[in-house]
Amino acid sequence: MPDYANKNLIAIEGAATYERILEVVREVETDEAIHHLQDFLKIYPEFGQAHNDIAVLHYQAGNPLKSLAHYEKAHKLEPANILYRKNLADFYFVELEWTGDAIHTYLDILKDNPFDVEALNALGTISLKIGRKEQARQYFTRTLQLDGNNMEARQALEQLRALLAAPFDTLRISGGSPIRSQERLEVASAPVSQPVFAPVSTIQPEPTRSPDELYREAISLAEADRPHEAIQLLEKLVAQNPDNAKVFNDLGVLYQQRGDLQCSRHYHEEAVRLKPADVVFQKNLADLLCVGFGELEAALQIYVRLQAKSLQDIEILKAISYVCRQVGKATEAKFFLERVLALQPWDREAQEALRMMESADRGVELR
Repeated sequence: MPDYANKNLIAIEGAATYERILEVVREVETDEAIHHLQDFLKIYPEFGQAHNDIAVLHYQAGNPLKSLAHYEKAHKLEPANILYRKNLADFYFVELEWTGDAIHTYLDILKDNPFDVEALNALGTISLKIGRKEQARQYFTRTLQLDGNNMEARQALEQLRALLAAPFDTLRISGGSPIRSQERLEVASAPVSQPVFAPVSTIQPEPTRSPDELYREAISLAEADRPHEAIQLLEKLVAQNPDNAKVFNDLGVLYQQRGDLQCSRHYHEEAVRLKPADVVFQKNLADLLCVGFGELEAALQIYVRLQAKSLQDIEILKAISYVCRQVGKATEAKFFLERVLALQPWDREAQEALRMMESADRGVELR
């Protein structure tokens, strides 16, 4: 049997064994759970999910160095796994205060998915903590462009408005000298300089660009807050290749930013139709149905299907909890928030949501 076939067989056997172990681990104390996962890793030392989970358990048990080692191992084994990358970056920042390592990891996440709201908020929080207020403002503003109801970004921007309005607050532009807030506003509102045209005899035809080049330019335009131009390029790509699900997804995101929810829905549905197995496309459609159209049951059906395939996806768990709260299913909402905190004990958003629900319950009891 070829080596790759052996590896696939081992991976399948490991996954089945691990599911059985998780059923046991959920019912025992932390120390015993760690022991079970250690035994599993002796047999399957390259099983990324086990390293991620045992890292969480070591953190809960007060062993941050062991936790760090396993988070880094999970990331090394599955570098494309967004959950493992976020867990590692969160640990760098929250527990170890290694801001440089955290920033590097979050930026890597954004390279793969420029629309990742959690990574944008994390970079905004780090930037604010280290005094880079203008960068923090840009990250949180980008979050609100993608998710207009994101309370973390809204609260951070309110705080930043007060800080940036200070008369002697010094800001820096990339590669430039310090400028004060009033000067920054003047520069931002200054007219764009007129382009300089070459003589007619020297003008060359515009070179034909590949789809990859057009796509990279479109993403750069979107990140530079030039959505209209980005949409034009992406629609040109769609006309050239109507089977490119990634472009449909990005158009859905950009139209949602502009408030054109019907167009956004059309493009997100097309992306899912073309590539139904893509988790990001499914999440984006569910988020739009939930927030943009209030179709909570339709969104919940998508979230639940995704969660069944990815039991430890933090974004999905939070989304299900949110929908449950909206439809009055408090017990289910608490269950999913507690699941988030079991995976990421330091998750402030989940902590606050659970605290507010418990406070509300106590208020009802007192009446």
